[in-house]
Amino acid sequence: MKKLCLALLATLLTNQTALAEPAQYEDDAEFKHCVKMTNDLDACVQEETKRVLNSVKNKYKKILGNINLLSWNGTLKENTAVMRDMYESWTAYRNRLCSLAEAAAVNAETIITEKYSCTLYQTQHHLSQLDKIAQLMQYTGAEQNNEFDLFKVYEHDDEYNACRQKGQPKSECLSAELERTTRRVKDLYSSLLHDENVGKWNNGPNLQNGNYRDMFDSWIAYRNRMCSLSDWAYKYAKIQPKVGVNECVLFLTKEHASFLDNALFLAHSSLDMGFEDELGGGWVEPPVNDGGLTEGQTITPLQRRVEPNTSL
Repeated sequence: MKKLCLALLATLLTNQTALAEPAQYEDDAEFKHCVKMTNDLDACVQEETKRVLNSVKNKYKKILGNINLLSWNGTLKENTAVMRDMYESWTAYRNRLCSLAEAAAVNAETIITEKYSCTLYQTQHHLSQLDKIAQLMQYTGAEQNNEFDLFKVYEHDDEYNACRQKGQPKSECLSAELERTTRRVKDLYSSLLHDENVGKWNNGPNLQNGNYRDMFDSWIAYRNRMCSLSDWAYKYAKIQPKVGVNECVLFLTKEHASFLDNALFLAHSSLDMGFEDELGGGWVEPPVNDGGLTEGQTITPLQRRVEPNTSL
């Protein structure tokens, strides 16, 4: 079945410079059997998400149980605390991102409820990242192996290439590109907050209070922990060229920008005004769009805030 996770992402990315096509994930046999027997796509997607999420939890346990991981944070207790924070912040981020996607898609005709397809995609995507980490922990070769290129999906922007051509150190060029990308992310948050179709999803007065702040904080907290883990895994595997923290942070920041771009695109993917019924039924009013207010109110504010170390 064709995935509609973040329904129009592929179309959006064709107009974005330096962004790659999103990953595609195959449905499992249970999903295909469910669709065949019930033809209830929403229910089958939700069931598949539960199975994938169970695999995510098991992958966390496998990574945490590897004795070599002790060199990451020093003790099993500390590793457990950081992995717990990574899982909780990822879950909070995923839930908010997919709630936003649902609010944005209120006027779009999706085959699968957008929140369900988004949740499945994000869970599959997280499992894929964890799979790569687990593979790195089993690999001890010193030669280059592109199979483990976790965070080199996106090309660098023109400014980065110009910076390198001038002979500037790679670290400085990466830092400048990350600064530009982070600025782009913050601009997108501001655009979403002031958008007539998804602004009220914030369920708060500004970017410092509400769903957008919670989503940003939980994403930053997850991103920082994932990049710390991936940096350790690359060092452990002795793979060259190594993908360091800066590359990982840049990748996940560009990826986050693409998801936010998609939310804006979804929010305006259908006519905002009425239209003439082609069958001669006269003027048809579009679905009511309350600016995502209803969907935004279904998100529970973060009760345990994992320190993100970055401000919006």
